[in-house]
Amino acid sequence: MARAAFTLAGKSVQPGQRLEIDLPLARLYTHTQLHMPVEVVHGRKDGPVLLVCGGIHGDEINGVEIVRRLLRSKAINSLRGTLIAVPVVNVFGFLQQTRYLPDRRDLNRCFPGSESGSLGGRIAALLREEIVDCAPHH
Repeated sequence: MARAAFTLAGKSVQPGQRLEIDLPLARLYTHTQLHMPVEVVHGRKDGPVLLVCGGIHGDEINGVEIVRRLLRSKAINSLRGTLIAVPVVNVFGFLQQTRYLPDRRDLNRCFPGSESGSLGGRIAALLREEIVDCAPHH
C-alpha cells in the first residue's frame, strides 16, 4: 500500500517530496503582507511527524540557522516520516531585528493565541492550529 500524502495548511505533500509553503500571517498597516516560511519534507517511508522551528524571538537568530542547516543536511534525503520546519516564526521581529512585534508584544507570551486577538495572538493561534497540531513531536 502506498504512503499517503501529508497535508499542511491546505497544501498536499506527496511521499518523497519537499514543499515550501508561505503561510499568510497578516497584512501590516503599510499593506505589506507577511508570510511565515514553512518547509515540509515528507519521507517515502512511514515514521513520526516532527516539528522544528526557530525565530520566535526575532532577534535570536541561532535557531533560524540551525533549522536552515537541518534542511540542507544530506540526511534529509533518506528521512522516514515527515519534517515540518519553520526557520522564522516571528517574521516581523526577524526583519526588524527585534524580539517584539509591532505592538511591542513578545510572541512567546501570546500562546495559545486567539484568532480575533492581537497580531501576536493571531500568529500564535495560526502556528498552533495549522502547524503544531499536525506534529505530535516538537
